[in-house]
Amino acid sequence: MNRQGYSILEAVVAMTIFAIGILALSQSYFGVVRAQLNARNNELATRCAKDRIEEIVNSRSYAQISEALYVDEDYGEIDDGAKQFEHFSRTVTIDDSLNAINQSVLKEVTVQVAWETSTGTRDVILNTVVARYQDIMP
Repeated sequence: MNRQGYSILEAVVAMTIFAIGILALSQSYFGVVRAQLNARNNELATRCAKDRIEEIVNSRSYAQISEALYVDEDYGEIDDGAKQFEHFSRTVTIDDSLNAINQSVLKEVTVQVAWETSTGTRDVILNTVVARYQDIMP
């Protein structure tokens, strides 16, 4: 038998296989795009938290490390409303560790940066400890 072309059934099967392949590729592409967006947001949040930690640690004096000086920033308020941080919020928690005579000797600083995603809220939390050393250093 000598055939001159493809039957309709063969063409439909070939188009179905092609469509399934394109669908699989598009799903993986959108997965990569979502992963890149999550990585970018995670990097921005980490940098935002790190900047606040450095600002607190580099305070002029141990006494200036206080939650009252580092107010929480809601969405759109970080860095005076900087566009790159418009979907982020930042909170600062500072806990004192007191010695036996009720003096502050350590401050635990926690900075949390959160952002909304299509699947919920994500956040980055950085902690550090600042020691009171001025009284014991010469």
